[in-house]
Amino acid sequence: MKPNQRVREVYQGRTPDQVPLLLDLSHWYKKNRNVFFNLSGFTEVEQGLVELHKQVGAVCYCEMGGFYSLFTDDPEVKLESHTDGGVFSTRITTPLGTIHEERVFNADSYSYGIRKYLLESTEEFPIVEFLMERLRCRPRWEFYRAWQESLGELAYPYAQLPYSGSGYLMARNMGVERTVFAVRDQPQRVQRLVQAVNACNLRILDALLDGPFETLIISDNYDSNVQTKQFFDAYVRDYYTEVARRLHARGKYLAVHVDGESRGVLGWLAECGVDCADAVTPQPMFALTPARMRAEAGPDLILSGGIPATVFGAGGSDAAFVECVKRWLDTRLASPRLMMAAGDQVPPDAPWRRIAMLPELVAKYGRY
Repeated sequence: MKPNQRVREVYQGRTPDQVPLLLDLSHWYKKNRNVFFNLSGFTEVEQGLVELHKQVGAVCYCEMGGFYSLFTDDPEVKLESHTDGGVFSTRITTPLGTIHEERVFNADSYSYGIRKYLLESTEEFPIVEFLMERLRCRPRWEFYRAWQESLGELAYPYAQLPYSGSGYLMARNMGVERTVFAVRDQPQRVQRLVQAVNACNLRILDALLDGPFETLIISDNYDSNVQTKQFFDAYVRDYYTEVARRLHARGKYLAVHVDGESRGVLGWLAECGVDCADAVTPQPMFALTPARMRAEAGPDLILSGGIPATVFGAGGSDAAFVECVKRWLDTRLASPRLMMAAGDQVPPDAPWRRIAMLPELVAKYGRY
C-alpha cells in the first residue's frame, strides 16, 4: 500500500496494512540544511524538503506554504510584513488605528519568538474586527498540485485555515496572560472579536470547499492547561462544530493541531465532529499515556503524533525513542484511527539516525 493511501484509509474509517507515517520535517530541514526561515512560508515547491521526505519515506502533510492568499480591496486597509535583521514585523493599518507585531529569529531553536504581540489591549480589538470584515480569499490550487506532483505517493497536503478567534488571541496575537485577563474583564469584547475572526474564517472555508484537498487543518495549538473546558465551550465548540459540518457535507475531513496538554481536549474535539487530533504528545512531555489518550478520545477520533520533542531531540536516548514509538503503535490494537508522527515538528536537534529509524520501526511494530 502506498504511504499516502494509508493516510487516506485511516481518514475513511478503514484499516491500512500498517500505521501511516507522517512527519513535519520543515524545521529540521531549514536548520540542518541552512535554509532561510521565511515566516511568510514557501512560495514555491521546496525541492530539498521533497527529497528529504523521499529519503525518509514519510508522508508530507503540512508546512508547504499557503494554498490561498488573503487580500482586501479597501484602500483604507494596509497589510504589511517584512523581515529585517532577523526581525519579522507585521503592521495592520485601518481607519480605526494601527497595530504591529515583532518576532525575533532564534538561531538555536530556528524559530521566531514574539517580542511584541500584535494586540496589547481590548481597545485595539475593533481594528482587527474592521480588517476581518474586509478580508477576502483567493485560492492557489496550482501550488497544491505542484506539491502533489513533486511528492508523488508521499503527498497528502492539508489545506489550512487561519487561527480560530480563540487561537488568534491566546496562541498567536495576544498571549495567554493578556487573553485570560481580557476574558475575565471584557468577555463581551472578547466574544465579539472571536466571532469576527471566525466569521471571516468561514468565508475563507467556503471559498476553499470545492478545492482538491481531502483534509483541512486548524492550527490552534490547543492546550488544556490554559484553555479550559469553560473556555472551549464559550469560544471554540460552536466554531469547530460548524467547520466540521461544512467539510463533512463535501466529503472532506477536519484535523485540529493540539501541540499542548491534551488532557480533556481529545473528548471535546470528538464531540465537535473533528476527525483528527494532530500533534498530540504523550508522556513524558505531557500528562497522558498513549493508552489514556485513546481512552479519552474514544475509538473514532484519529490520533496523529506520539513522539515528544524531549524524546525525539538530542536530549533523549535511542532506547527511550524506540520504546516511545512502540508504546504509541501499541494503541492500534484498540483502534486503527492512528498515525505515527512527531508530537509537533521533528525538532531541529533530532539525530538523523532516529528519523531514519522510523520507517523500519513502524513496519516492525505497526502492522495490522
